Amino acid sequence: MESLKISIITVVKNGMPYLKEAINSFNIQTYKNKEHIIVYSQSRDDTENYLLSLKDKKIIKDKVSTNKFGPLNLALKYCTGDYIGILHSDDFFNNQNTINQISNFLLKNESDVLYGNIKFCSKLDTNKVTRIWKSNNFNRSSLKFGWMPPHTSIFAKKKVLENNLYSEKYLISGDYDFILRIFLNKNYKISFFDQYLTIMRTGGDSTNFKSLYKKLKEDLIISKKFFKHFILCITLKILRKLHQFF
Repeated sequence: MESLKISIITVVKNGMPYLKEAINSFNIQTYKNKEHIIVYSQSRDDTENYLLSLKDKKIIKDKVSTNKFGPLNLALKYCTGDYIGILHSDDFFNNQNTINQISNFLLKNESDVLYGNIKFCSKLDTNKVTRIWKSNNFNRSSLKFGWMPPHTSIFAKKKVLENNLYSEKYLISGDYDFILRIFLNKNYKISFFDQYLTIMRTGGDSTNFKSLYKKLKEDLIISKKFFKHFILCITLKILRKLHQFF
């Protein structure tokens, strides 16, 4: 019984041609009680024309945000789902039953927040897996030792997100700040769903080596807000990712 409505947010700028695959990945989901909210910014490619040709989506143009986290906050205002997740414009769901599996898990566990596993693939060859981010059962104390769940595997109640909007002052690591605020909050029931939920193409801000230095600086600033031994935290955060490539 599909009693939960699931909202999926996609934020896009210059998203062609991969945007089409992301949208199709949502469209073929077997789960019916779902909605897709797409927020786009002024693009140099055919993104806007393509989105405006779609008739079954909520399409919003963002004219004010200065980075990728502002559109996520904007999209939240249009979501009507009980739970909300993110699908990047160049990513896709692991299979056509992913949202159905998520809904079933949430109905059974009554969680405020769910997170799972993700895979990374080659930008040009989606069959070539380049990295696997397999998480584990939630342990709040692990956060101070650099553990964190994959951002794109998180599904949360709308009220949780409304109380923890993304900070737009971070250009790259706003998701890290967002995760720490939610996962350190003892009022939320957080559950690990041991399934692969999304597949990400490599090449985004968090996987682009040109952005690593800026990301490191932001991670240190964010970690310092929450942890006494913030340098150790970020060092371990980096080391934890190395095994994902092997």
